[in-house]
Amino acid sequence: MVDERHLAYFKELLEGNAEISFRAYLSNHEDSLRKQFSPARFTRLRFKSIDEIVKILDEEKVPYIMNDQAIRNEKYLATFHPDALNEKGRLKEGFKDTLFNGIVHDFKTKGEDAVLTLHQYIEFPKNINHKRNIEKLEDIEYFAETELCLGDQSLGLFLLKVLASMDRQFSEVDDIIHRAQEAIMKFSKNIRVEHQNQVE
Repeated sequence: MVDERHLAYFKELLEGNAEISFRAYLSNHEDSLRKQFSPARFTRLRFKSIDEIVKILDEEKVPYIMNDQAIRNEKYLATFHPDALNEKGRLKEGFKDTLFNGIVHDFKTKGEDAVLTLHQYIEFPKNINHKRNIEKLEDIEYFAETELCLGDQSLGLFLLKVLASMDRQFSEVDDIIHRAQEAIMKFSKNIRVEHQNQVE
């Protein structure tokens, strides 16, 4: 039988009432959780946390009301390195503002004028095809898609639109541009579908 304190936390987590994220809870209670579950289940709990927590609560017949925003936030936090999180497993204040030479900070303070900061960071257009800048673009692309799907949608969409609007480079950059364009189209399609469902 699963320890009642773990079940209580799992329920709070899914319902959006947990004081700390699962990353923090796992760090604080890893030994206990390892003893509670088989190695295979513990591994799933670590890497597919929400799915496994749902299964555990269902098996233990613990009722819960899923909070979609809370689930989204947990999945979002799981994408960050532990060094980016505070003792409660939340993002450290100001962490994102330091990313990509301050692009996120400039977007919050200057809006779409932050495109200039992004262009400077990736040395666009002069050195955009340099290996170091292609790697920067790949990092921005991954971050942007994560924000679009799980975090700040306006930030993610802004970054993807900047990538998608770049001219063809006849290099690896074109693959990034194409993926950004596809991500925007998929997002726009999903928004239309959600709007239609709400109308109906």
